[in-house]
Amino acid sequence: MRTWRPPDVRRGFGPDPSLADFERAIGELHAADQPPAAAIMDAVLTSDGIFDLQPSLAQELVRRTHAAGGLWIADEVQSGHGRTGSWMWGYQRLAIEPDIVTLGKPMGNGMPIAAVLTRRELAARFSADGEFFSTYGGNPVAAAAGLAVLDVLDDYRVLDNVRAISELLVADLRRLAAAHGLIGEVRAVGLAIGVEMTDATAAREVMEGMRERGVLIGISGRRRNVLKIRPPLNFDRDHVKVLTDTMADALAAQQPRSD
Repeated sequence: MRTWRPPDVRRGFGPDPSLADFERAIGELHAADQPPAAAIMDAVLTSDGIFDLQPSLAQELVRRTHAAGGLWIADEVQSGHGRTGSWMWGYQRLAIEPDIVTLGKPMGNGMPIAAVLTRRELAARFSADGEFFSTYGGNPVAAAAGLAVLDVLDDYRVLDNVRAISELLVADLRRLAAAHGLIGEVRAVGLAIGVEMTDATAAREVMEGMRERGVLIGISGRRRNVLKIRPPLNFDRDHVKVLTDTMADALAAQQPRSD
């Protein structure tokens, strides 16, 4: 297995360095006599700190994967079911056609359920070459929960709410960033939001400070310095105020004090 670096969204010129790093990863696999079987990517790059990936870059990654003989896997566990606000699935937003799609946690809104979606000819090859099974597959209660989630997403216009609340939340977070030197950048794709801090220590202290005040967020990024905010998709204006007020308190507690 090899990983490649996320895009440099602030460059604004020239080829993105993540493409060269992707080629490096493919080359290392070939050098190890393990030609790439597949590339897998979450459409909002959650583990790398949330990035607004350009569709053209995603499309080029898919093209290079196929050219190297691999399949493209769209991991929709975190970007799917409307989190981006623009499309139901992250790969739709990127205008790519994956070979395999993986679904998980939000699929059942707390009920354990997951799925792997693929084309018939690929599924037939998996069945012929080895045993495939799913721990949660075929449970009628979980399947009913999955169908209910799809109904709610449609009936309550959840994607419209994601877009509106994301705009409000990001604006408030950027106001916080302007007032606090500990925040370097606020990135967002719908309600997948990354607040990049100056370092890992600051991120950890703010996360713990918010936890102590009753608001749970996470940390991501290769340097572990990005606050990861993925609120429920029914977040509303009152919730936004609770989150941002709590973050402001946690940030204030980290500011240098002069006696």
